[in-house]
Amino acid sequence: MGFTEIASPLIRQALEDASDPNGFLTMDQFVDIALYHPEFGYYRQTRHRVGRDRSSDFYTATNLADAFAPILVEAACDLLERTQIQPDQAVFVEIGAEPEAALLRNRTHPFQSTRTFRLGQNIALEGPLVVFSNELFDAQPFYSVCFEGNAWRERGVSLSGNGIQLSSRQSISTEIQSYVAQLPDIAPEGYTVDLPVTAVTLLNSICEPPWTGAFIAFDYGKTWKALCYDTPQGTARAYRNHKQVPNLLESLGQQDLTCHICWDWLESALEKRGFDDIALESQESFALKRAPRFIEETFASGPGFSSPAKNQLRQLVHPSLMGQKFQAISGIRT
Repeated sequence: MGFTEIASPLIRQALEDASDPNGFLTMDQFVDIALYHPEFGYYRQTRHRVGRDRSSDFYTATNLADAFAPILVEAACDLLERTQIQPDQAVFVEIGAEPEAALLRNRTHPFQSTRTFRLGQNIALEGPLVVFSNELFDAQPFYSVCFEGNAWRERGVSLSGNGIQLSSRQSISTEIQSYVAQLPDIAPEGYTVDLPVTAVTLLNSICEPPWTGAFIAFDYGKTWKALCYDTPQGTARAYRNHKQVPNLLESLGQQDLTCHICWDWLESALEKRGFDDIALESQESFALKRAPRFIEETFASGPGFSSPAKNQLRQLVHPSLMGQKFQAISGIRT
């Protein structure tokens, strides 16, 4: 892939400020600028990102709130019961919600209250809580490495007068050296592994305060083994207008950049922070196992999929739709 033009002097200046003397930015630096730059970052702009219309870029389970909200409420109450915390003692916290799109906004719920933190906001947590997120961790900056010339090299972006292009360097950032040491010694030339290290950093910051209650996160990811052996092109993707964009470097601030998270890392982080009953399951399994009352009532409401809740439930749990594409990780802390 050749050079990609830089859209504006403002973007060029931001890239130059972050690059090393050779004009190289690590992938996490580049993604952080593209997503979170205060002036043009994708998630910093007031724009329509999530929905099913053509003006949005992607849709999530929270767009199916008539079914997703009651599933989550029933599951959260079940998890809280194991901690001996009553729902009306706990605050429901949603992290990463779009503006005016919190899942329980304007909905009846059993919790003491609700709080919402936007992407990039400082997160302050205390007391009995239900902490929930949907596609939060895949929206974090990530590192990338590729196997070239019999060695793993760090993948990033090079900046020049012609624009920017993907490139690599021999030296590996300190933050990912321990992860790179766990990669296979030999891999096919060009094999790429995208490393969602910042997702673990975020989870640690969420769970470091000694709050108690339930943690539930929906996202898409893979095991460490799958990242090492099953994804030769890496998992980094760009999305705009509900389509995957082939060039990660174009339209900075106008397209979403994401990669699969590593479930092993998140499970380990929860364990180290004192969580018990940690479970990783498909979105389909989570709904069917943890919200049986809502499932039964919805399917008993009549034939077909005429009701909004039943139609949305089908989309959430059907294996060929969202049921297997997304996973849920949950745990409790007393």
